[in-house]
Amino acid sequence: MSSLTRKIARSGPLLAAVLVAACDSADVESRPGGADGGAAEPLVTRLADVAGSDAAQPHLARSSDGTVIMNWQRPSDAGYVLEFARLTGRQWSEPERVAEGENWFINWADFPSVVPIAGDIWMAHWLEGIPDSFAYNAMISVSMDAGRSWRTPILLNDDGTETEHGFVTLFPWDAGMGAVWLDGRRLDEWTFEKELAAEIPLGVSLYFARLDASGGMLERGEIDELVCDCCQPDVALASGGPVLVYRDRTPEEVRDIVARRYRDGAWSQAVAVGDDNFEIDGCPVNGPTVAARGDAVVAAWFTAPGNQPAVRFARSDDAGASFAPAIDLDAVGSFGQTDVVLLDDSAAIVSWWRRHPEGGLALVLQRVEADGTLGPKRTVAHSDVSQPLDVPQMVQADDGLVLVWTGIDAQAGIHAIHVSGL
Repeated sequence: MSSLTRKIARSGPLLAAVLVAACDSADVESRPGGADGGAAEPLVTRLADVAGSDAAQPHLARSSDGTVIMNWQRPSDAGYVLEFARLTGRQWSEPERVAEGENWFINWADFPSVVPIAGDIWMAHWLEGIPDSFAYNAMISVSMDAGRSWRTPILLNDDGTETEHGFVTLFPWDAGMGAVWLDGRRLDEWTFEKELAAEIPLGVSLYFARLDASGGMLERGEIDELVCDCCQPDVALASGGPVLVYRDRTPEEVRDIVARRYRDGAWSQAVAVGDDNFEIDGCPVNGPTVAARGDAVVAAWFTAPGNQPAVRFARSDDAGASFAPAIDLDAVGSFGQTDVVLLDDSAAIVSWWRRHPEGGLALVLQRVEADGTLGPKRTVAHSDVSQPLDVPQMVQADDGLVLVWTGIDAQAGIHAIHVSGL
């Protein structure tokens, strides 16, 4: 049993409900207008498959010129391969390869990424398993020609322990690039025994790295010594620098969402994004998401205090230094796995999985205006399965939004849609 599986297995009835089954492909609903004479529904267009039926774990990013980049991983003769494609209009380009190798660590929630940093400078990461263990390392590589060629990969983490290192987020940082990740080095056997004797809380830490524009390592360090074990952190660039959101963890097992800013050469103290008081003895595998424009920062996340699942949203107008009181977007039938974008008009769009009223799952979008006014929930895809095991991705395109997710079984592969008219 992997440590991720162990984390899920010990997480109680809530996670048994949320995480047991995988989400297969969704049937896209395409409705250009409201049938009852009301507001028009968004126009949903399915994008042709480019990755193949054995591809999974997609990730989306945007280049500086607005091009949408989708990456994925799939089995190959050598083990696994990481590939990406560029979106032009409604058409993906031919796949391009980043890396290939054996003994990769493959997990639905801990996915690789290909991220344009600045101009032709791109960065990618994937996970390599450590032989004869459940441990794995995070590998990174840099391209200086917009993904056409890639430099020899290096380890993102440098601790040398046979522990887990993953849930990586890559982002531009000043004139170079940055990364944050969840790091299990405190669970190394020697450290575990030492800290257990000192009665120090044991668990996964949050680490960061700064690199120069050519991929040279400048700095690595610990941000938080105890965080939720397998909830993906996220970073957005606001005025003044990066804003990081993640699921914190207290010794009392409260796992609420916090934010930190990087200012004056250091990460700030954590500030609460939402005081949910979500107490759970295990990881919900459901990280927060964040987007920013200037001083405006928005965050969305899953929570379940009192075993009541919900999706929440909060806004900051001071570049992440503080957040207004959180807004409940969904308190009935939510499974979370959120994403969020911040539009030019300061409204936000949030996506997440929830129960469909006719059974199965709905992938929904909701618009949140700058003043907190909520638009209707819009179902853009429907699945017949009852519980998700997938993390849909969403980015803004010039004329709408692009969303991608992984299907399984008879409808396996990556599914992508374009949504406009929100």
